[in-house]
Amino acid sequence: MVNVLIYGAGAIGSLIGYLLSEIGESKEKAVENVGLLGKKSHIQKIRENGLTIKFLDHESSFKFNNCFSSLDDLKNSVFSPDIVVVCVKTNSLVGLYQDLIASGLLSGKLRRVDFILLMNGMGNREIFAQMSNHVFEGVTSNGVKFSKDGFIELKGKGETVFEDVINPEIKHFMKERFEEKGFEILFTSDFKSYQWNKLFVNSVINPITALTRKQNGVVLSESLGNTVEKIVGECVSVANKEGCQSDKNIVLNLVYSVATRTSLNTSSMLQDLSKGKKTEIDSINGYIIKLAKKYSMAIPANETLYSLIKAIESQ
Repeated sequence: MVNVLIYGAGAIGSLIGYLLSEIGESKEKAVENVGLLGKKSHIQKIRENGLTIKFLDHESSFKFNNCFSSLDDLKNSVFSPDIVVVCVKTNSLVGLYQDLIASGLLSGKLRRVDFILLMNGMGNREIFAQMSNHVFEGVTSNGVKFSKDGFIELKGKGETVFEDVINPEIKHFMKERFEEKGFEILFTSDFKSYQWNKLFVNSVINPITALTRKQNGVVLSESLGNTVEKIVGECVSVANKEGCQSDKNIVLNLVYSVATRTSLNTSSMLQDLSKGKKTEIDSINGYIIKLAKKYSMAIPANETLYSLIKAIESQ
């Protein structure tokens, strides 16, 4: 049995915890192989009532025996993970890195684990790789909403893609767990292309929905056509400079396809702004801007989106 710690058991993290769990034949039996580490109030509800997931056609609750609201809780427990899937917001990654160093766990029960970063944006590995050589990345297109403590809603099913260099035993375990629950999973040697495609989509959908306070379908509005084209054009130009050769029209079709499939979804950036939280704009449009400066490229559409989101965050 492979033991998994979900570091950042929020919306996506809680879903991944369920997907990687060995539930067995009885859903009444508590999950033993997955530990959830997240916000205290969310974890407390899961301890009391289990994790409730509203799927597309039904609702179920799952009990987890290993629930932690701090690294001290994990340190003092008997739970010892083989892999740690990191699902925190990108703006929390530096703090997470510092907390792990201070905890002493990296010389204890986490000294031999593989870390898998399943996060939005790019540039995350560079932060985390200072701490461990066993760091891998993934992206997911599953749409999940954090409705309330102990309760998440699956808004749309999509593919979850990981780097192919992950340990074969871990890959086999993850593939079995995902597929037995009817979810798509892929391991690829061309992961960087998937990561860029995810960034392209997020660079359009996240800031536009956050600024308009609308669901993802707003991106399909005819009045936003020229704006969407400009954002995509700038992102593709930067990606091409970085060696990721992409075609603007193909990326546009991808953005519109995702916006159509997830038209009723509420983006994570909109959810963050609605709760008065800091967004992940720095690792999405901000990452594009950072690269553009390296090549002395003007990308006014992305800069405008970035500036507007930062202005709202500062209020």
